[in-house]
Amino acid sequence: MKRETLFAISTFAVLFIVSFICSIVLGMGKAESLHEPSSLWMYARRGLMIIFGLIIPWLRGKDNLTAFGWKVGSKWIFITIGAGVLIGLGNKGGFDPASPVAVILALFHTFAIELFFRRYLLKTFSALFTDMWPSILISSFMYGLFYLTVWTTWGLPVPGRIIFVFLFTGMGILFSYSYNKSSCFLVPWLMHFFGVLSYRMLF
Repeated sequence: MKRETLFAISTFAVLFIVSFICSIVLGMGKAESLHEPSSLWMYARRGLMIIFGLIIPWLRGKDNLTAFGWKVGSKWIFITIGAGVLIGLGNKGGFDPASPVAVILALFHTFAIELFFRRYLLKTFSALFTDMWPSILISSFMYGLFYLTVWTTWGLPVPGRIIFVFLFTGMGILFSYSYNKSSCFLVPWLMHFFGVLSYRMLF
């Protein structure tokens, strides 16, 4: 196994353990799950994702902004917004799209997650395989597991936790596949962003 892969797995393990302790054991995840702007843990957790997914690879000379891919065609704009809004229509616990503060937090939230799980983990695992699916499935399952560190998920009965792990694994597969096919980081980021806005709050 390549050194970069072991490093990526290690950063995920550290992020998972720290997140579980802070969110579940210390109880800081309750305010975070309600998307309260006053929740320091909401910023700290995502700050860790940015450090692990962006700053450390840059310092180690393993990534740069131009490699993210920023050009997106009209087809992918339609797919990104359409898929994101459909997800958001079924989202019961997302961010309020009528609140400017909540929208900014949603942009920060989705950027940090997509940066770590898609740009960093997915791309790191992609170097191990010639086919795209192993890296998509592995990074997406790790994404699903990560939701066990979310206050509302951990509060469910065990069958509910398992369902949520596979639900978010499926979401991760969608975002990962979209990133691979579009070669543009904006696609999974904005798809995720539109998906975390709870449009039900508008009605």
